[in-house]
Amino acid sequence: MRRFIRNVALLLCLCLLCALAACGGTATEAEDATGTADSTAVSDETEEDAQAAANGAASAAADAAEEETPEDTAGDEADGDADGTDTAVIPTVSIAVTEGSYSHEDGTELLSVTMVSISVSVEGRPEVEESINADLQALLSQISTANSDLKAQVDADYEATAEEGWGWYAYESQLTAEVVRCDSQVLCIRFNGYSYSGGAHGYSFSYGRSYDVQSGSRLSLAFLSATGVDFPTYALERVTELCGSEAYSGLVFDTAVDQEALSDVVSDEQFLLTEDGVVFLADPYVIGPYASGIIEFTLPYDELEGVVKADYLPS
Repeated sequence: MRRFIRNVALLLCLCLLCALAACGGTATEAEDATGTADSTAVSDETEEDAQAAANGAASAAADAAEEETPEDTAGDEADGDADGTDTAVIPTVSIAVTEGSYSHEDGTELLSVTMVSISVSVEGRPEVEESINADLQALLSQISTANSDLKAQVDADYEATAEEGWGWYAYESQLTAEVVRCDSQVLCIRFNGYSYSGGAHGYSFSYGRSYDVQSGSRLSLAFLSATGVDFPTYALERVTELCGSEAYSGLVFDTAVDQEALSDVVSDEQFLLTEDGVVFLADPYVIGPYASGIIEFTLPYDELEGVVKADYLPS
């Protein structure tokens, strides 16, 4: 654009000079009648006018170019932003719940099942998507196999109960899932389950799966460790301290919790990366009575700077 304006200015100058040259020729023809001095005066004036016109045209062209420059620069910056690469991709998670039941030939319900299916989508990253979905499907396949085994067992249990003349309570297998963190760094899913296969009451349980959204890898406690830090050891020490605190005194069997039992809590199966911190889940009977339910221990992120890799701390 700037070059075009300069060309226009130069063309104007040439036109003016040509016009002035023609005027100069007329003055020369009149020189015979008016004298040499008058002709020279006219020629000097037209050259000054031509120079002034040329300077004015050049100045106008420069002003126009200056006015055009910010607009062009803004356009270039906008194009740069549009062409920039944004790696902050957030997964999309679909969770579906299915319910079913299995009955004896006499019509008695023997087993009710609640199951989930999960599908994770990561736009533009098929390898990440495939890795996460493969791990989740392997987990859910294990649960499906356990349900099939329970279905095979329930017939025999029902017949044995009928022979003894006892009342029958249908068995249950329930599994639900919820997303507890989903951003461009971490995807974490919590699974909550309940199982009943006879006895005084059923059994509740909970566990988690956390994934690196950039690679699709399932995260372990050891992998979360910042440079020079052993996060599993740190976490075990912190959870031990919490067990001895007043807040947990009515939940655990003893404030001096058995370390072997506690190591089942501070494990790769039992932690969550939530929006607030790293959470460890203790199922009933592991370190506390059935009445305590699932005991949770939260290590807030603001206490984990320099302990957990910065990649997994919420930005």
